[in-house]
Parts: sequence; C-alpha cells; structure tokens
Amino acid sequence: MYYDCIETELGNIMLLADHQGLRQLSIASPSYSPNEIWQHNPEFMAPFIKQLKEYLTGSRQKFTFPLAPQGTIFQQQIWHAIADVPYGETVTYEQIAENIGNTKATQAIGMAKNVNPIPIIIPCHRVLNSHNSLCGYRYGEDMVALLLALESGDTILLEAHQNI
Repeated sequence: MYYDCIETELGNIMLLADHQGLRQLSIASPSYSPNEIWQHNPEFMAPFIKQLKEYLTGSRQKFTFPLAPQGTIFQQQIWHAIADVPYGETVTYEQIAENIGNTKATQAIGMAKNVNPIPIIIPCHRVLNSHNSLCGYRYGEDMVALLLALESGDTILLEAHQNI
C-alpha cells in the first residue's frame, strides 16, 4: 500500500492506494501517523493527489482513477450508487434505496455511508435524509456544508496555486 497526504481547508487528507486503485481517504488530525507498513510514495500517488486537488479548487467534477474500497457486496452496491450521484446534486437515502432496488434499506444505506472508506471521492456528502437535511456524515455536518458549497461554486477548499 502506498500513501500520500495534502493539507487542505478540510484538514490533512491522506490517500491510500495500491495497483487496484484508491483504497482509502482519511481526513486526519495533525497528530495522525500512517501505518508503518504503508509506503510513502508521492510518485505513485500523484494521479490521485492531482485529481483531488483539482476537485478541491473547483476545477474537477468527476474522478477518473480506479476505486478499490473494501467492504461487503451490499456496501459496494451502495457505494457504487452513491458514486453515481452527479456533482452538485443531492439525493436522499430513499432515492439510493430505490436505485439499488431495495426500498427497505434506508437504515443500511446510512450505515454503509458512515463506513465509506473513500469519502469525497465516493460522495456521501451528496446523500441527505428524507427532509433534505445534512446528517450522518462521519466528519460532521460542517464538512458536508463545505463540500456542497464547493460543488455549488460558493467556495474553494484548496488554493489553485498549490502545485496542481
């Protein structure tokens, strides 16, 4: 596994990937340190970091690198449905349940959303509750609001001059 980190308005973001694709995105506290078996490899991670930086400056709406999140088949199905939510749009848990053909799965969707190993890239911030309210995001409602503001063009979360 390889990793690299970038500092953003959201905090220190660490990406973890291997030859199958991006495995994990974490927004870490300053004291966080990566697992010692992971290799810091900025060269390998460059395509992932570049696209994330472009997204955070508001110049990228879709990620094109491969994703390889680990989870159950059901979680993978939910994450795939969430990944299909277009940039700048939101859906409800109920709409995701309909999209996967299981209208009784709203609670399970919330649980899968909460353990999404690749937030931002698999855009759980675009999934709202039935009242179209922000909820259930492991990094908090303020983070959801910032990401939605980015996607509506109201803010940027990384200055464009930071070596994109």
